[in-house]
Amino acid sequence: MITATAPVIDRHRTGTPSVATVTVGADPADRPDLVAQVVDAIAAIVGVTGKVGSGSDLRLTLDGGAVVRVSVTAPARPEAYPSPSSVVSVVIDDPGRLTDGRLCEVAAAVGRIGFTDGELRQLRAQLPLTATMPAYLPARCLAGIAPVLTVHHMTDFLVMVEAIQAMGVLPEALTVIDKGYRYRHTHRVDAHLRRAGIAVWPWTATAAALDDHTRRARALGRAGLLVDDGGYTLPVLLTQRPDLAGAFVGLVEQTISGITRLAPFAGAIPVPVFSVAESRLKATIESYGVADAAVRNILALTPHEKFEGQAALVLGFGRIGEQIAEVLRTRRMRVAVYDSAIVRLVAAHERGFTTARSLVELLRRHRPLLIVGSTGRTSLRGEHAAALDQDCYLVSTTSRTAEFALDELVEEARSVTDAGVLGVRLQLPHGPVATVVGDGYPINFHYAESMPNKYADLVLASLLVGVATLAHPTRSGLVAGHNVARTDEILESCGLLERYYARFGPSW
Repeated sequence: MITATAPVIDRHRTGTPSVATVTVGADPADRPDLVAQVVDAIAAIVGVTGKVGSGSDLRLTLDGGAVVRVSVTAPARPEAYPSPSSVVSVVIDDPGRLTDGRLCEVAAAVGRIGFTDGELRQLRAQLPLTATMPAYLPARCLAGIAPVLTVHHMTDFLVMVEAIQAMGVLPEALTVIDKGYRYRHTHRVDAHLRRAGIAVWPWTATAAALDDHTRRARALGRAGLLVDDGGYTLPVLLTQRPDLAGAFVGLVEQTISGITRLAPFAGAIPVPVFSVAESRLKATIESYGVADAAVRNILALTPHEKFEGQAALVLGFGRIGEQIAEVLRTRRMRVAVYDSAIVRLVAAHERGFTTARSLVELLRRHRPLLIVGSTGRTSLRGEHAAALDQDCYLVSTTSRTAEFALDELVEEARSVTDAGVLGVRLQLPHGPVATVVGDGYPINFHYAESMPNKYADLVLASLLVGVATLAHPTRSGLVAGHNVARTDEILESCGLLERYYARFGPSW
């Protein structure tokens, strides 16, 4: 089990951090290296002018006269943590002349450490299909490829990156686009990638990242290949840098939102699209896992709320929405569903959910405590605020903050207050408080790992199949544009599902 969480920061005066800690899966032998990584991270923020101590306990003097201790120790209660575990700490003894903002950066450096060998072994064991995929594909089948990976910064991603490297990709031939979500281990994943020599760019600089990647790939004699989760790269390539499109051999897309973002380019997509997003394989396994992860994180963020017997409203009855509705019903909630598509609304009605043709009417009559958006587009706007008749939680399960028109809802609110990790509270003029959980970002990723790694394994391995397919000179028959049927054929005949079934199917 990976034991690290987001850094815990205590403060000794308003705004000034005092202690920051993070717990990691590390043996005593790993501790000096962890300290060295934290010191390097601090040095990248502010100059280190003095250093006293050695091994797993150092005292640093920083520019501005600040004094900081960095140490790695055993937990105070070892029995409360998986074994082995170590606590990494940054203690600010004297803030000196550093600003509170800079001190917060220094404290947060405690979480910018890569994963230990022991943690990586655990991750590989949790993702056996992904970890062993290179053994089932031709040796070094990606030797001529330079991938751009826009995948969530979660621990499972590291095993996928290892597999891609084992398939013949050098670190300098890789580019990672960071989607910027607040995952549980996002800073550690980022630190691990950078320490391995992999270029990491923020999603807001995708055009520059693609330009840089193309230059590096050409220098290495490799063709570019896009692996995306949400349509971050190909639309940018086609609209902002169409001159670079010829340097890429294809796109592997993981999500429906990414496929939707390709709609404006229908008939003009210059590369083959391997759509794991639309595959039967992904539809079979992932939807329930996402729904379950979303509901589990809602419960974790609201530990003292009572949902049983209360009203819930699910916006959108697609793959994810229908599973969320079912999971909430098993939690003994009274579940209503709204979908603007009549066929999906009828499907929800036939499954026994409360429905209505008017969202405003459904909001007023059902009076939901919990509203979950799963449409992949804006489903709740400012015009709906007046129909919220009681305190409620607004929760998104789709990409970025598109599900709720936050600007409109804020404009309708009488006041807005920060609710910390929970999100933001909107005090509506007529009395109720609407809490936008996770600031409107997908709840299953909010300081979380979304699905368990064993759940995510099949989909990540499917992405690797797509990468290997597009890397082959023939592209296995894929042509420019969408290839849904051919993607299904490849995924269902490559042996991946057989290996999955052998692992989780009947044992007799």
